[in-house]
Amino acid sequence: MIRRTLLVATLLGIAAAPPPAAAQADTTPRDTSGARARDTTPPDTIPHYLAAFAPALPAGPLPHGTRYSFDADSLRFSDATTLADLLLHVPGVYIARGGAYGAPEVALYGGRGPPGIEVYWDGVPYLPLGRDSVFLDLARVSLAPLERVDVIVLPATLRVYLTTSRQRSTVPTSSVRIETGDLSVADYRGTFARRWRSGMGVALAADWNAINDDAATSTTAFNSVDLWLKGEYIPGGRLGLSYEVLSSTWDRSARVGVVDRWRFKRQDGLLRLFAGARADGLGPRFEAALLRTSISRDTAILGRSGAMAQVAARQTWRRASLAVTGRFSDFLPRSSVEVDGGWTPVPRLTLAADGRIARYAGRRTGRRAHASAGLSLPLGFSLHGDVASMRDAPAPALATGGTQWALDFSGAVRWESRFGMVEAAGVRRDPYQPLGFPSGLSGRDSINGFGPVPQSRYLQLIASVRPVAGLTLSGWYFDPIRGGGDFEPPRHARFSATFFSRFWRVYKSGVFALRGEFAVESWSRGLGGVHRDTLGNVVQVPLAGATFIENDLQMQIAGVTAFWVVRNSNFFRGSYVHGLSYPRRFQYFGVRWTFTN
Repeated sequence: MIRRTLLVATLLGIAAAPPPAAAQADTTPRDTSGARARDTTPPDTIPHYLAAFAPALPAGPLPHGTRYSFDADSLRFSDATTLADLLLHVPGVYIARGGAYGAPEVALYGGRGPPGIEVYWDGVPYLPLGRDSVFLDLARVSLAPLERVDVIVLPATLRVYLTTSRQRSTVPTSSVRIETGDLSVADYRGTFARRWRSGMGVALAADWNAINDDAATSTTAFNSVDLWLKGEYIPGGRLGLSYEVLSSTWDRSARVGVVDRWRFKRQDGLLRLFAGARADGLGPRFEAALLRTSISRDTAILGRSGAMAQVAARQTWRRASLAVTGRFSDFLPRSSVEVDGGWTPVPRLTLAADGRIARYAGRRTGRRAHASAGLSLPLGFSLHGDVASMRDAPAPALATGGTQWALDFSGAVRWESRFGMVEAAGVRRDPYQPLGFPSGLSGRDSINGFGPVPQSRYLQLIASVRPVAGLTLSGWYFDPIRGGGDFEPPRHARFSATFFSRFWRVYKSGVFALRGEFAVESWSRGLGGVHRDTLGNVVQVPLAGATFIENDLQMQIAGVTAFWVVRNSNFFRGSYVHGLSYPRRFQYFGVRWTFTN
C-alpha cells in the first residue's frame, strides 16, 4: 500500500512540473574565447641543427702544411668541373687529359703510377674496377654529392678523402644547375636534402652531362648520368646509421686509331654505422662499413661485382688520437690492417704516423709506413717533414710485378701571415718502375707504359699573396732538379690571380658576391711515356712543352649564381698527352640556384 501511494505521488509530481522552455530564444552570447576554435598556431619552424657523421679523415692532429682542404664554398666558387681539376692546386700533380669534358683525366703524382693516388669515398677506398682496374679516371668521380675534399700530401702519394653532403639543419635545401657551351656541352644538375628532428634524413643528387664530337681534336661525343641517394638515421651524436647508393653511367664515342669506344655503368652501395661514447667525438668510437660495387654494360668485358667490409676502432683525446682499421674484400688487396694516429705533446709540436699491411692475390704482401712532424716557430715560421717507406705491389690488379721497395723524404719551411704565405720544400724519391698505363689514354699504339724513374730530387715552391683586399695572387712551381720520370716535366708551374669580393653594398651584406680568376698552367719539354716499336724495342715518347690559360667569372645575387668559364683561352695548339689534343678556347656558361624552402 505504501509503495502504491509513493508511485502515484511521483506520477502526479511529474505531471504537475512546468514544461521545458525549449522554444525560448537563447540570449547568452557565444563563447568568443577561442577555447573551442581550431589551433592555427603553426608548427615549430625554428631551424634545429642535428648531429651528422663526422668526416671520415685520418686520425689527427696533422702537421700544418700537409693537407689541402676544399670546403663547400671552394667547390662552388671555382672552375673545378672534375676531381682532377681540384688536384691541380697541389704542387707536382700532372693531369693527363685525353681531351675536353668527357675525356679521361688521370692524375699522376710521385712517378709511382697507380700507387700515387689513393681515393676514399666517405672513408672507404674507391678503387678502379672494370676495363681499367689499375688506374682511376678522376673525371668519372662525380662532384655533385660532395661537400668537402681533403688531400693529404705524402712524399710520393696523395690520399684524397671525399665527404658527401651532410645535412644538419631541419630546413630543407635544394639546388639546380644548368650549363651549356661550346660543342653543345650540357649539364643539368639537381640536389635535395632534408633532416627531421627525429634524426631521420634523406639526400639525393642527379647530374646529367653531354658533349658533342670535336673532329679537330681527340674530344669525342660523350654523355653521362650520375645519381646519388642517401638515407640516414642519427638520433644523437653517439649513434648513427646511413646507406647511400652511387650510380654512374656513361658512354664515350670512338675515333679510329685515337679513342676507343667505352660504355660503362658502375654502382656502389655503402652501408655505414658508428657508435661513440660521447657526442663531441672524444673518447672511444666504433665504426663499420659494408661496400658492394658492380659494373655492367661494358661491351669489352663481362660484368662483375665485389664486396668490402671495413671495421675501425678509434680513441680520441683532446691532443691526440689513435685508430685501427681492418678491411676484408674480394677486391685487391684481399685484406689489410691500418694504424694511424697523431699527437701534440706540446703546443708547437705535432707528430703523426700511419702504417699498413696488405695481402694480395698470389701470396703477395705489401707494407707501408709513414711519419710526419711539424714545428711552429716565432714570427710566422714553421717546419714540417715526412718520411715514407714501402715494399708494395706497384699495381695490385696486375698479377705480375711482385713488390718494390722505396724510401722517400720531404721537408719544408713555411712563413705565413694574414698578408700571404711562402713555402719552399725539397723532395727525394727512390728509384721506381711504374706498371700499367691508363686504358682510356691508350686508344693508340703510341704510348703503352711508363719508363723507369731513377732516384730523383725535386724543388717545390708555393706562394700566396694578398696585396689588396679581395685580390689573391697564388701559385706553385715544381722542378725535378735531378732525375724525374714520365709526366714530371721540368719547370712545371701553375699561377692564378683571383678577385673575390662582396663589396656591392646596394644589397644586404653577404647577398652579392663577385669572383674572377685568371689561371695559367705551364711546363717545359719532358718525358711522356714509352711504347714498343715493330721490332719490340722500347722507345721513349716526348712530352711537348705547353701553356694553358683558363678564365673564370662568377656573380652571385642571393641564391642565384651565374658563371662563365673558358679553357685554353690562349688558343694554344697542344696536348697533355702525346697524340691527344685539347680544343682551343673551349667555353661553357650557366646558372646555379640554391633554395632553402
